[in-house]
Formats: sequence, structure tokens, C-alpha cells
Amino acid sequence: MITRAFDRSAMSWSYEMHLQPMLSATDIEGLPFGSVFGSVPAHTVSKRHAHQDGEMFIVLAGKAVVVLGEEERVLGPGEVVHLSPFGFHEIRNDFDEPFDIVSVFWEHIPSAVAVLEKSPPRDQLAERSLVFCPPPTPNGGLHLGHLAGPYVRADMLARALRSMGREARYVTGTDDHQSYVAAAARLRGTTPAEVATAEGDAIVATLRSAGVTIDRLTRPAGDPGHAARIRELLDKVAASPAAKEEERATAYCPTCALSLHQAFARGRCAHCDAASDGEICEACGRPNEARELSAAHCRICGTEAVTRTERALWLDLDAYAAELREYLRLAHTPPDLLTLVERLLDEGLPAYRLGRTTEWGVDLGDGQALDAWADLALTFLDAARTESEQNGPARIALFLGYDNSFYYAVLLPVLAFAAGLADHLPAAFVTNQFLHLGDEKFSTSRGHAVWADDALAAAGPDAVRLALLREAPEGRVTRITAERAGQLTEDPLYRAAHAWLDGFAASAGEDGAVVPGTGAWTDVHREFYRYLNLATRQLDGLLLPESFSARSYVDQLESFVSRCAEFRAAEQALRATPSLAEEARTSLALEYLAAKVFAALAWPVTPGLAQRVWEWLGLPGEPVREADWTFLPSGTRCAAPAPAAASGHA
Repeated sequence: MITRAFDRSAMSWSYEMHLQPMLSATDIEGLPFGSVFGSVPAHTVSKRHAHQDGEMFIVLAGKAVVVLGEEERVLGPGEVVHLSPFGFHEIRNDFDEPFDIVSVFWEHIPSAVAVLEKSPPRDQLAERSLVFCPPPTPNGGLHLGHLAGPYVRADMLARALRSMGREARYVTGTDDHQSYVAAAARLRGTTPAEVATAEGDAIVATLRSAGVTIDRLTRPAGDPGHAARIRELLDKVAASPAAKEEERATAYCPTCALSLHQAFARGRCAHCDAASDGEICEACGRPNEARELSAAHCRICGTEAVTRTERALWLDLDAYAAELREYLRLAHTPPDLLTLVERLLDEGLPAYRLGRTTEWGVDLGDGQALDAWADLALTFLDAARTESEQNGPARIALFLGYDNSFYYAVLLPVLAFAAGLADHLPAAFVTNQFLHLGDEKFSTSRGHAVWADDALAAAGPDAVRLALLREAPEGRVTRITAERAGQLTEDPLYRAAHAWLDGFAASAGEDGAVVPGTGAWTDVHREFYRYLNLATRQLDGLLLPESFSARSYVDQLESFVSRCAEFRAAEQALRATPSLAEEARTSLALEYLAAKVFAALAWPVTPGLAQRVWEWLGLPGEPVREADWTFLPSGTRCAAPAPAAASGHA
């Protein structure tokens, strides 16, 4: 006889609860399940997670809320609940006693696979989405490193969502009130407003040239109502018990008579020793105060920084640590971002200065303006709130560079908590690292850059987008060589797609081609049609914000084109055999269907080429991504020339 007893002293901490092994196949040969005793302490929540196993909780003692997906049930002693494979679940113990259970779990792969088949990726997408991108700083033009980060990737997601019948709006702007704009104005001998307007106009034009469709554009310096709206939100923040006026030591340049912060300060990070500006280190993502930098000096004149006392409004970020942890637990937060924020939370969040001694920005009186990053966060919340009021609630996905992690994953949520706007925070963060040119970061000051406008003029937006999505710095630094940047139209997918599409012209007459209806099917035809639908579902899975990957999407799209080209090559003999005329009709109908599928799947990546293919097939509007692909109507006329040859640039 084998026995086990519930023993709190024998428990270890896992899944954010106490667990103790019970019985498994290592104890009893052939036992088809595993089991553990578990206990969730009072007023805590277990880790939200999913797995391929089926699972059953048997409640021994206590009460708690068991959550499975969107369902919640309060369970008590003697009750049992079944949790299906891949269902995200957690235990929320809001009560004063521990919640003790037995968990029995087993693996049944057919059940797990059936759950996945019943829940295709697109069913998990919200009906309305807001896709936010950090507004670029208008102190210079955009290079390929900028575009490779959030901007083209976010547009890829927004286009894909729209092609699936979801409403998706792309929101970005220009970060006009950044200290980098004021610093650039000083160095150029002009005004910050002139820099923000001229450079901001150029940035917006570049984004649109790259095929980025912007639905809401925030331009604070040119918006007469911006300051009033932001001050209204700031008043709510200032009313928080965590906000108060304080006098603190501040870095200062006596030569320029400048309060040194952000772009005006330069030195080395006290945490990682990398070169850093004030308030944030791009290398390690950690916040600082300019006076904490080693070898701190004025960026304008090079004078070594001194300190002086300044009075300003400060916000105690650590006062909202518990709310921040809970928010990040529920939102999708990538591992690199979560690692940084959890480390900062464990160390204790610093206080953040909301007012800066500067003339540029939202005026707060007494020679101060709102901190540029606080302005940016409140602008985000103002835009999200306005979108909700005008168009209804939406799920927000925020694309951002890892170097901005602190501002978007800490400062933004805390300001939202303080202002009572937590409902307008991102539900998912999608991060990126840096794209390097060769072995070094793109650098405007050193001229180590390939300018986006030059690349777009030389290769066209499709080739630029494809190259940047293929090399997207997702989860790691990626690199593009100067030679590769000069040969963007040589991308293997770019060339293969054009070669395959040009092949349609070879089989068409002078007036184009007529799409046949299907006839007799072979096993090859059946499996190719199955492939078109399965490939679409696989690519759909890469478009969930939680699993978004531009790099993987491009790789699979390239494989799709290769598969279509192989299908054509293998079917040539069949199409030339008179006795197989009925099978030949199906073969051709399937290939034209593949062109339709390609147009929809390629639309997020190469919208110019995709649109031309769609129109060449006689289809109206923009490409539509069907869940189950329907054939082109028999008799559809595809006018010459073939789509890839219709324009010099894809």
C-alpha cells in the first residue's frame, strides 16, 4: 500500500503557490496521471498559465475563485473542477484561509490537438484594436534602424488585422516636446518649435512613403488644445498622495545656465558603465537622474556638471508597485521587458520628476515645463481615451523599443493609475531591440546610417519593408550590412515572388488569362488546397500580439512562394496531357487561388505588390484574408500584364 499525506512543511514554491508531490508513474508503474497537493495562501493569486495536460482540482479546504479563460467559479471543500488543455487558468484566493487542493493531471494528445483545432488563431483576435507606436523624436530624419523597430512591424499587424475583417487603427505621432528637440535647436541656432515642425513633417512623410498608414497622428507642438488636455490629466496625477513638491539636488551647467536632464546631460551609466544621457540608459534600460551619471557633463558646451537645488513635482512610483505588478501579470509582457521591470520592482522604483526647469514643453509656470516623458505618457493616455470615446473600446497593442521599456512599462502605467485611466493601458507589449549597420548601432551624429528616404527612393517601399521585416530585431540585436542595404531588391522572397508571378504571363494570351472552374481532383490537388488553408492558419498565429514575429512571418511567406512554384513545376506535365483536361482545370484554378492567397498573406509585408496582384485577379478593394479559401469565379479574366511586371518597384 502506498500512501501520501498533505504536509505543509514538505511543500515547495512553484506556480506562485505551495506544491507537494503526491502520486505519479515514478511511484506506481503504469499510473496514467500525475498528482500534487497544492495550497494557495490567503489573499494571493497563483500564476496564470496553460499546458497541454488536462487537469482536475479537488478542493480539500478553503474557498477561492478558479479562473479558466473568461470563466470564474468560487469553489469550496468537496467540489471538483476540470481544466481543459491549453486553457489559461489561475486561482485567486481573496479569502482569509489557505485554499488547499489536490491537482490530478494527465496528457492526452488527441484532446490537446482538438482544442487547438477548435480555436484557430484569428478567433483570439479582438474585434477592435489600437496599434500604438512610440512617436519618433523630431530632431532629425529616420534611418533604416528607426523603421526596423516598431514602425513597419506595427503597420504589418494593423494591415493584417484589417484584412481579417477586424477594425484596427494605427496611432503614432511626433514627440515634439522632447529635450532632444530643444537641444537640437540650441545646437542649430534656431527654435524648438521650428525644429519640431520641420523634422516632424519630414518624419511623417517618410513613414507614409514606407506604406505606414497612420489613423491618428499626435503632433503636440501644432495642437492648440494639447497643453490644456495634458494639464488636466496632470492635475489628476498631482492630486495623488504619491505626488508632492520637493527640493532635490539637480545636475546643472553653470556655463550655459542650464538645468541638465535627458538630452542636455551626458556621462556614463552608474549601473552598466555604458555611455548614457540623463534619465535613461539605452544599453541596460534602467532609469537614472542626470546627477547620478559618472563624468556627467553638459552636452551643449562640454562643461562638467555641478549640482544645485531645484524644486519640482515628484511622483513616488514605488507607491504603485503592487498595482504595477498586477497589471503586468495580466497584460502580455515579453520576457526581456518583464525581466527589467521585475528587477526594478524588486530593487524599489525611484521617484520621478514631473516638472523640468526648461522653456520647452507644456508650461507649468515658475520657469518649469512638464517632463517630456511624462508628456509622452499622458499624450498616449489622452489619445487612447479619445479613441475609446469616439470609436468604442479597443484592445491596445503597444510596439516599442527595449530602450524605452522604463517609460512605457513603468512610468506610463503609474501615471495611468494616478490619473484614473488604467482602462486605457496596453493589453500587450511588443518589443524590439536594435538593428545595427554592420557591427555598430545606426548613428546620425557619426553619419553611420542608411537614410530611409534614400532607401525608399532607390528600392521602393515593398523591398525596404521586406528587408526590415526579415531582419527585425525581435528579442535580439540584428544586423544589416551596407552592401545588403544597397541591394534590397535582391531579397530571395522578393525575387522568388516576382519570378512566380511573372510565370502567369507566360501561360496567358495577349489579352490576359481566363480562370477556369475546377474539374477533377487528384491527391496532389487535395493536399495543395489543404496546404493553402493550413499555411494561412500558421501565419495567422504569428499575428497575435502575444506571439507576433515579423521574421518568422517572412520566412513562412517565402516557404509559401516556394511551395507554389513547386506546385506549378510539378503540374506542367499534367496540364499538357489531353486526357487529363479535367484535372488540368483544377490545377490552374488552384494556382490562381494561390495567387489570391498570396496577395492577402503578402499584404501586410509588401502592400504594393499585393494590391497589384489583387487587382490583376479582378478582386475589389484591398486584399481580404479568408479563414477558408474560396476559388475565383469561373471565367474571371485576369488582364495582362502579370502583376509583378506592372511596376518597376514592388
